Amino acid sequence: MFAELALGTVGPDSAIKEDNGVKGTSGAGDIDRILVPTDGSKCSEKAVSFAGNLAKKLSAEVHVMFVSETKCASPWYYYVLDDVVSDKIKQKGKAIADKTAQSLRDNGVAEVESHIEEGHPGEVIAEMAVRLDADLIVMGTRGRRGLERALMGSVAREVANSSSIPLLLVR
Repeated sequence: MFAELALGTVGPDSAIKEDNGVKGTSGAGDIDRILVPTDGSKCSEKAVSFAGNLAKKLSAEVHVMFVSETKCASPWYYYVLDDVVSDKIKQKGKAIADKTAQSLRDNGVAEVESHIEEGHPGEVIAEMAVRLDADLIVMGTRGRRGLERALMGSVAREVANSSSIPLLLVR
């Protein structure tokens, strides 16, 4: 029921135009490939759990993704991590993605792949969704407000603003 509310339901004769970035009709049955970015946090674990349950119901494949941000430029700071630190972040990210993928398999999701990417998370997630031809992105969000959101930013907001792939946020 929740998936129908969140994803919308449309009769079989109501096609959505391709130019809006959504493929086929908007019924939940069209979801064959789900991208789930994770950083190992509790809020991303909730998103993974939701995506796993949805994937089982729809027989969809799940792509778990960790993005290693080893350099960053913002109005407040700029950093580039050295190779040793960068490698440790990538190793930790691989461990998180592999553990998450195995957890999904253990909970009955038949097709699961993990991906480790490097770059700015919002951009990389949106690009990966297109590369994978994902039908849905499921992400956790902390629901930050005010100054905290202004200082920390929001990866989910950036993905929502830059991706044409439907995005479901789990809090």
